[in-house]
Parts: sequence; C-alpha cells; structure tokens
Amino acid sequence: MITLHHAIKIAASRHAIFTSLTDIEKMAAWHAGVVEGEILPGQILTLRPKAETHFSWRTEKLEPDALIAQTSLEESEGHAGKTLTFRLSDLADGRTLVELTHGEWADSDPHLPFCNTYWGEVLFHLKTFNERT
Repeated sequence: MITLHHAIKIAASRHAIFTSLTDIEKMAAWHAGVVEGEILPGQILTLRPKAETHFSWRTEKLEPDALIAQTSLEESEGHAGKTLTFRLSDLADGRTLVELTHGEWADSDPHLPFCNTYWGEVLFHLKTFNERT
C-alpha cells in the first residue's frame, strides 16, 4: 500500500487555514466544484470537483487548528477506505506548515498518479485563498 505525502507553507495562521478546511462556505470559495455536508466528527463531506467525479469523507477526528482526520466512504474512481489527514503546525518565520497524507492506495491503482497531482493543485488553491484574504 502507498501513502501520498504533500506539504506546503502558507503565510496565514493555523486558525485561518483550519477554518478554510472545515467551514463549508470557506471551502467552497477555494475548492473546485461542489462542496456539500459538514466537517465534524462522524459527519460526511462530499466533494464533486467535476460532474462525473465525487468523493465522500467521514470526519474521524478534529483537533482545532491542528488536525483533521477523515476516512473515504465513497469514491467515483477507486476504492473507499482510504485515510486523509491534514496536520497544521507553526513555522519559525510565522507561516503555517500544512502536511497532508492520503493513505492505503493499492500499488497498481491507475488513479494514484492523477490524485497525487490533484493534491498539489488543491494545496496551491488553499495557499492562494489564505494568502489573499
């Protein structure tokens, strides 16, 4: 099994970034496509970046301004059950480090390279949104 690892440094507070990742209205302002549901423990978030693509995630754990842990329940392409974690930490220069892991990918999953690329794009959108507001 493969776990994707991504990280980005953002010139914004952990609180602002955490809010951008957990408030549905804020997420809809920077994330591609339709964002539905709630990001609270036990609740479901559904992302529809394109009409034919959707992902549903159950939030397992939230630590304010520090951690979001989710499990995939449904995916239009690929198998469910993957884990997604965002970790936020302060950097000495005042920026926030956002670390993302997306785990339990089968080595042979044809969607793996596309998802890997997509996460880079998503984190760039998160950075742009937080650094301009």
